[in-house]
Amino acid sequence: MTSNSCSPDVPPFHGYVETTVNALRLIHAARQGVIPRITRRLNDTERRSMIKSGAVFIFSVEESGIKRWTDGLLWSPSRIVGNFLVYREINERASSRGSQKKTYTGDESRNVPVHRNSPGLSSGYKGSSSAQSGGDQGTFKPNGLIKKTITVTIEGSDLHLISYYTSEDIRNGRLKRPSSRPDIMGLYMPPQIFRLTNFRVPPKVEMGPDGKQRLV
Repeated sequence: MTSNSCSPDVPPFHGYVETTVNALRLIHAARQGVIPRITRRLNDTERRSMIKSGAVFIFSVEESGIKRWTDGLLWSPSRIVGNFLVYREINERASSRGSQKKTYTGDESRNVPVHRNSPGLSSGYKGSSSAQSGGDQGTFKPNGLIKKTITVTIEGSDLHLISYYTSEDIRNGRLKRPSSRPDIMGLYMPPQIFRLTNFRVPPKVEMGPDGKQRLV
């Protein structure tokens, strides 16, 4: 990886990671230093200011030392959507004993494990109604965040992408895609650097007009 992971001159990507290829482009751009990587765990102040709709964070365990991503929010159980894991922000979780509800304040409820080879989402989280019906899963927070994550192995190293957005921002077109950034789209991304067989839904490889293979 390049050494300018923390350079203040590197503009971050703020937007929506819609597809697997979107995620791979951002991860590749982060490896090349075109967008910043997270090189340490965020502190409480940074979490409060940075974790919002459109935020995208990319890091490797080796470089950052982050084994579990923490954001201080409460989340529903994960659902697999394509090659992503998707979570919805919840208000609280209910105790399994009776109808008494309690709010989890410990790290266990706030941490998202870094999944190895965790397997696009077109718009919102397509959760089941059970997550809204009480039980141990809690209730969805009105206008709450959705968290979408993916892990990609490149040259033996696992890179993790964590993105946040709201359904309303997607519906209203407030968040840009990576295609809005010429510096990201201008990078050649060789398909062979990725272990495509690790994906639940592998991206397709086709030959471009320039004679180079590319992911679609």
